[in-house]
Amino acid sequence: MNNADIFRPRSNVIFAGIGLVLSGLFVWSSFYQSSGVSQITSALIALTVIICVYIFLIRPKVLFCDEGVVITNPLEEFTVGWNDVIQMDTRWALTIETKEFTVSAWAATATGRPRRSIHHTEIKGLDIDQGGSIRTADSPHYDSGAAAHRARVRIKRFQSSGQFQSLTTSRKRQPQLLLAALFSLVAAIATNFLGH
Repeated sequence: MNNADIFRPRSNVIFAGIGLVLSGLFVWSSFYQSSGVSQITSALIALTVIICVYIFLIRPKVLFCDEGVVITNPLEEFTVGWNDVIQMDTRWALTIETKEFTVSAWAATATGRPRRSIHHTEIKGLDIDQGGSIRTADSPHYDSGAAAHRARVRIKRFQSSGQFQSLTTSRKRQPQLLLAALFSLVAAIATNFLGH
């Protein structure tokens, strides 16, 4: 993959950091005040929370490269070659449609804020004619619009250069981390139940 560029919202990293700090404080307080069984239970619950924070906040990303895009969602990873893109949308999230599947990127969601007008400076460099308009979700100030802009630039570069081979479009399910979180939670419940 040439010229790889990872897109991940900063807000996800901030929320993940807060979750990790709170989990650490939770474990620290249980080791400070509780018995051995409660300490093990607290550590297992914190492990479950940390795995979930990773799955839902840190893991989702969009990797752009000259040959295609790799969209990593919590439990699946989609590889899409630029040749296979049929349509792209940003209504709820960056959504790419191919012949095999349609994928929405968890890392590039549209805004949940009420609609507002788009300022003319937001569409500079987006190849929109004077007086043209875009949806709020297409604005580069929002995750969906920023990711879509990167994708459109890469697609245009791919089509005009003709020197890159498109990635093979594929879909991989990856439930291992969720199973680890469930195992940790069950172990916490069992430890608490058997220890008291």
